[in-house]
Amino acid sequence: MAAIDMFGDCDLRDVCAMWFPLSAAGSLVDRLARLPAGPVMPLGGMESRTEELEALRASRPVLAPTAEQHRQLSDPTWLDRVAAESGICRPLRRQSKPVTAADWLYKKAASTGGLGVERASAFPESLASDGWFERQVPGRSWGVNFLTCGDRVDLLGVAASVRSRHPPKPFQYEGSIGLPTVSAPIRQRLLALGENIVRQTQLRGLFGIDVIIDRDRTVWLLEINPRWTASMELFDRGPQPLFQRHVDAWLDKDVPNQTADAMPIGKRVLYAARTLRFDGERLGDALPSAIRIADRPADGTEIPRGQPICSLLAQGACPRGLAYRLATACRILRRAAAGA
Repeated sequence: MAAIDMFGDCDLRDVCAMWFPLSAAGSLVDRLARLPAGPVMPLGGMESRTEELEALRASRPVLAPTAEQHRQLSDPTWLDRVAAESGICRPLRRQSKPVTAADWLYKKAASTGGLGVERASAFPESLASDGWFERQVPGRSWGVNFLTCGDRVDLLGVAASVRSRHPPKPFQYEGSIGLPTVSAPIRQRLLALGENIVRQTQLRGLFGIDVIIDRDRTVWLLEINPRWTASMELFDRGPQPLFQRHVDAWLDKDVPNQTADAMPIGKRVLYAARTLRFDGERLGDALPSAIRIADRPADGTEIPRGQPICSLLAQGACPRGLAYRLATACRILRRAAAGA
């Protein structure tokens, strides 16, 4: 297995025979031309490269939606319809900046991890040329993860997003807590939405949706992510890895149901408060018990301010207690990483 990505952390290199760096201007076609023939599985951050991925299909299998499927999955009119058919709400959306913008967001197209989201009041233009304005929905953000194989759609798990008081960027992804259960009515609506999406788009393999659930337990669909999502690793605990199940689904192989461990797993992304060089020994000495480091860079790697240092993972019976432990570990390790 070979990997092409921007970071090349130690975890990735340990499981891959080859790794190649990918810059924003780098060509996937050129990189892959150097590798043996085989399927390609795009992960996060590839939304702006759908046309390039489409060109790859002439030379090798691409285990991802086509450019046409991507256009459908991001079409606001279609999203409104598929949500309504499933008993799910959608936020108001417009191209021009509202006169009263306090409760509105600006969302840039083809961005991931919350990096393209900002408050509309801070956006200088009156028209959204490369995105849209969306009314902010108060409530808790959830990531819902699915695997579809043939006519079957499995709801793998639901993860509640976690937020700090001072995120690197206002809406940047900071982590998730995998929830052991959700109420039957909400689970039924989420599964109905997943099944409806698959029925209308013929998606295969892994995909996720981002929703908000408000205080009245109303579910609001924000977007569909037709790929491996940031919270999927929290549910990757069965006898067969999710990556393999995704590949088997694309190759029309039998993908048996798997029951995940009910004990919640949580994840927090540790961001650099200032530019630093990674020191694994220093972080290891400060690491609280029962917290595991993942996505670990090589020692000496320069990490600019605001960029991810690594991820922190932990397991525990209480989701609220798990979130608190991870937040505490983030504070301790942020100070240690900065040499404080």
